[in-house]
Amino acid sequence: MLHGKFKTYLAGYLPLNLIQAFTSLGLVVVYTRLLVPEQYGRYALALIAMQWLQSLLFAWLHGGVARFYEARRAPDRLPALLTTAYGAGLCLSALVAVTAGLVALFLRGPWRWLVVAGLVSLIARSLLLVGVEAHRAARHVARYSLLEGTQSVLGLGLGALLVLGTGGGAAAALWGIALASVLVLLLDAPGQRSFIRLNAWSNDEMQRLARYGMPLAAAGLLSQIIANSDRFFIAWLIGEKAVGLYSVAYTLVDRPLTILFVWVAMAALPLAYVAMEREGTAAAHAVMENTAKTLILLMLPCTAGLAAVAAPLAAVVVGVEFREQTAHLIPWIALASLLSGATVHYTAHAFLITENTRLLLLSNLLVAILYTALNLLLIPAYGLDGAVAASIIAYALGFAFQCFLARRFLPVPLLGSHFIRAVLACGVLVALITAAGLPTTLGGLMLSILLGIVAYGISALALNVADSRSWLMARWRRDG
Repeated sequence: MLHGKFKTYLAGYLPLNLIQAFTSLGLVVVYTRLLVPEQYGRYALALIAMQWLQSLLFAWLHGGVARFYEARRAPDRLPALLTTAYGAGLCLSALVAVTAGLVALFLRGPWRWLVVAGLVSLIARSLLLVGVEAHRAARHVARYSLLEGTQSVLGLGLGALLVLGTGGGAAAALWGIALASVLVLLLDAPGQRSFIRLNAWSNDEMQRLARYGMPLAAAGLLSQIIANSDRFFIAWLIGEKAVGLYSVAYTLVDRPLTILFVWVAMAALPLAYVAMEREGTAAAHAVMENTAKTLILLMLPCTAGLAAVAAPLAAVVVGVEFREQTAHLIPWIALASLLSGATVHYTAHAFLITENTRLLLLSNLLVAILYTALNLLLIPAYGLDGAVAASIIAYALGFAFQCFLARRFLPVPLLGSHFIRAVLACGVLVALITAAGLPTTLGGLMLSILLGIVAYGISALALNVADSRSWLMARWRRDG
């Protein structure tokens, strides 16, 4: 029954992920035209700093709510979990607010308001995520999608309006995200009020959240460092303009791929938690195997397709100052993003499901050390190409190491046969797009995408990638 629900939840989360994909693309289209590379570089660095702080301070609460919701969903147990999580979140928010005020006193120039807007957004977003993760764990697909979709659209829309209306550059864009976070938090507050009771605070729940969540938060912070610290190395070793150029290419490629990975994880991870709680390791492993098939079917062609249309994508989407470097970097960033997503949104699930967050922390720590060394070694020698190479090497080794560690408690399904078949189908996709040689215009881009979809679809069915042909035939016989 759990496996049957996977496709249902996957379909339910599709509208949200389409919204997030379009707003991610819109962010690149709008801000590469409203901001110069230096401003975009500061904007990117501020967003990364927010993500790091969220992982450091709040991720243990979000991860704990997601993991323990199923075990606490009874009416007499759920208020203790959510009240404790919100209470701890409010205490941490107060600490962040005081720190923001003190830091703002000593900053000058564009960074002052960037920091203030970023910390306001951090507080609102982090409190919102307590409720959002509860909705996802409860499989409230519509509510979750409404909140996250509204956040994405408002963040881009308000940010663009503020940049145009105030001329505030990167700080104005960040204030748009802050205002969107506050508004969506207020939208969700009435629905969460019934679970919050002053007498429901539980020290036991706090300890349980901390035991599970603290290593998870540290592991998440290391994941963020691995994913984003190259921007700070680039700013230090090359300059803020290079950060802007690099960040545009990374956002254009990494964000859509990450959205797809998260889409699959939205449906799969809550089901894996339920399977583990109700039926044990074998059932959770079966959910992961289903997840692996879905990721192979979707992620490999998306990665290959982005690499194949790098030139027209850059020409159509980004501003003139960003195009040449973006087109050059897209294929390699696509590979780095594929390895990153497979590590963060697939192999790491084995550790989350089995509550082995300390081992996840260990694996991320080793990869972070390697990644830092590679950036310091490769960026001075090879510039932005060196930064991408460091990502590819670090994530490839991180993926392998997590598979090695997890084999003792929940072996990660790799499905080598399906992977090889998908690679062959992707080879057909790339060969046909390359041979077509369509122009680097919007029309050429759309035709290239259509050609790639048709080529991969036919090849995947012919090779039965991820049992796609078997599933279609079984459905046809059933419907017939």
